[in-house]
Amino acid sequence: MPHAPIVEVDWPNTNTWTDVTRYVRDESGIQITRGRGDEQGDIQPGTMSLTFHNPDGRFTPGLATGAYWPNVRKNRPIRCRLVTWTKNMVTNSGFETNINDWSAAGTVAPSLARSTTRGQVGSASLLVTWGTGGTGPAAQVTVYGFEIGEVYTASAYVWVPSGGSPAVRLGVSGVGTGTASSTTNAFQRITFTWTATDTWQVLQITPSTSPTSGQQVWVDAVQVERGGSASAYSSTDAAISTRFIGTVNEWPVAWLDGPGLALSDVTASDLLKRLGRLNPMRSLLEEEMLFQGPHGYWTLGDDSDSTSAGDTSGYAQESLKTYQVAGAGGVVDFGAADGPGTDDIPAPRFTPYSFTQGKGLRANLASATGGIVVACWINTTVGGRDFLQVCNRFTGLGGAAVVLDVTPAGFLQVGVFLGDDFSIGVFNLTQFPAGFNLADGKDHLVALQIRSDGGVFATIDGVAGATGFGYGSIVQTDLYDRIVVGGFKSPDGSANLFDGVISHVWYMRRNTMPDWTYAYSAGAGTTESTPQRFLRVYGLLHLEGAVRGSSTTQMSPQVAGGSTPLQALRDVAAVEAGLVYADRELGDTVVLECRNWRYNEASSVTLVASDLLDDLKWSDDDQPIVNDVTHRRDGGADQRVTNAASIDEYGTYDDSKSSPWATDDDALAAAQWAVYKGADPPPRITQVTFMANTRAQYASILGVDISDVITLTGLPAPSPTSSMDLHVEGYSETISLTQHRITFNTSPAAVSQVWQLGVPGRSELGVTTRIGL
Repeated sequence: MPHAPIVEVDWPNTNTWTDVTRYVRDESGIQITRGRGDEQGDIQPGTMSLTFHNPDGRFTPGLATGAYWPNVRKNRPIRCRLVTWTKNMVTNSGFETNINDWSAAGTVAPSLARSTTRGQVGSASLLVTWGTGGTGPAAQVTVYGFEIGEVYTASAYVWVPSGGSPAVRLGVSGVGTGTASSTTNAFQRITFTWTATDTWQVLQITPSTSPTSGQQVWVDAVQVERGGSASAYSSTDAAISTRFIGTVNEWPVAWLDGPGLALSDVTASDLLKRLGRLNPMRSLLEEEMLFQGPHGYWTLGDDSDSTSAGDTSGYAQESLKTYQVAGAGGVVDFGAADGPGTDDIPAPRFTPYSFTQGKGLRANLASATGGIVVACWINTTVGGRDFLQVCNRFTGLGGAAVVLDVTPAGFLQVGVFLGDDFSIGVFNLTQFPAGFNLADGKDHLVALQIRSDGGVFATIDGVAGATGFGYGSIVQTDLYDRIVVGGFKSPDGSANLFDGVISHVWYMRRNTMPDWTYAYSAGAGTTESTPQRFLRVYGLLHLEGAVRGSSTTQMSPQVAGGSTPLQALRDVAAVEAGLVYADRELGDTVVLECRNWRYNEASSVTLVASDLLDDLKWSDDDQPIVNDVTHRRDGGADQRVTNAASIDEYGTYDDSKSSPWATDDDALAAAQWAVYKGADPPPRITQVTFMANTRAQYASILGVDISDVITLTGLPAPSPTSSMDLHVEGYSETISLTQHRITFNTSPAAVSQVWQLGVPGRSELGVTTRIGL
């Protein structure tokens, strides 16, 4: 089957792809690797390597005269797609399902729609409705896979209605057009023959004269083929599959055999490499608090000898510094307590000398305008105390201030006043909302929104209050440029000092309340399933994600900081006994494959052993043996599983690990599954190599990805079996204009044949299948 690679670079990094295929050196081929070598390892970053011809310096970084300057830089997105066809090179030629791949062009672009009013082949066609005049109006499709200098012919059936609609031409943008149509009220085939000037060309349907709004043409049975004339239409469309998407690691330039031939040997890696090299993530709670984009964020997790707390928002707000509120005594003891139990960092203990004397923390905020949201975590058993204040430092600590406190009954109370330190001014109290006891000795997340119009809204533990309350002009949000934590003077000069633990103080200029649901669940110790944790982590990384399969396995709420994003995702996969890898087609998407994705999977492709390249090898080494596993988790018991028969036969093969399982039962089940699979692995075929483009199933082969099943038949004597189903663990491929060689790394698929209730052939427990984890 004919095939051709398409190599594109997103030079401005704006999802605008530039085709650079014509510069790829075919002698070197395009090498791509993906997945892992066997079923025991982690998925590694996928890679691609290829060589560009670089005679004019367009791929030379820093060369101001280069055609792609100044965009030849590290980490530019790059992708390789593969177009395959039997005869017709158009990807959507008959419009039977949709009008995908076709677009409108011109200063007055026509509208395009799928129509079932008439069709030359099948029941549908492309309806083009012209606008009035304009330059270059066209319906167009990009066609790939041309060899520069070769002759090709395009053809299409067009129906031009009588009554003034213009005749139409078929042509190639930048090359030329064919003869205009001459028939109305019937389909007519028009053609255009040309010599390819690039590896891709834009095929266009254009009006032969200036159109008027509402005039139309129907287009069907579009074909592009090699040769100087149009042959019978083939409805088998060309197909495009993505083989790699990632970013360029480097743009080296070298000269082959002296200065005559400049080449650029480019390597690229997929999303996993970027996730592995990024800075370590903070605790899950910190990441959630930072995800909201604060203008000031003080975790208060500073060392025990600290007297101030630094801002980690990235906006360089002033540190929260210890200060004496009134009289003498009291302490803000950094590192003496814990914040929410999942964040793995300490918190300060506020211990006043008395109700009226002690210490607090305060910081001046950068000048800004607009509404304000403030938040923090608190833990106390002492009611009737203030814990957070925003105010105006220029009119005194008590001027234009909003105060949050815990009432003696444990309610949240918000006070708003206007005046200097010793003048009461206006002072309002509201208990809001009822039902939360903030003085119960538990961790609580409290947030307050102060809108520019004076509206005040509160959220406690991720639950928003039903209504807000307003203070009108009393609330002067544009004046608030100081934040005070744990202790300050009241308007009459007295003090109301907090006694307890405060952490994760958060501030932002905004006029809407953030959604605190995820932040609260991250700090509250709530377990979540592996797909839910995966969703949380890839969202924090500003990525997209896809879950293959399903799972209810729970993960521990404890997620300490210090792991790279890639390791955080692999931790999810480890608990799930699944896999995590980069999506093959979408550059910003990471995939979680749940363990049941492999269960009883049907084969995608059947290959015959005689079709294979290289030697066919069976392996029965000890590498996959696992017969002694201990699973450890924080806060839980060690769970050990062994297989005595395997140990007696082969000796001990340990595969113990620590992962954040939520329960001992989950850790135990995972250990049992590992030992069950690994106690006595059967003989295996670990690699299968073949020339993909010579196989009749080429299209199906291109769809095979990690964990899919292929069937190998016709295994020669004395093989242990005549056929075998294999999971694909990874692959390497080399693509050129004439060959597409693929090597699949494989493992036996029999281990994934599990018991499923009510499924024929899968419900004979202990006979034909095993119980899945």
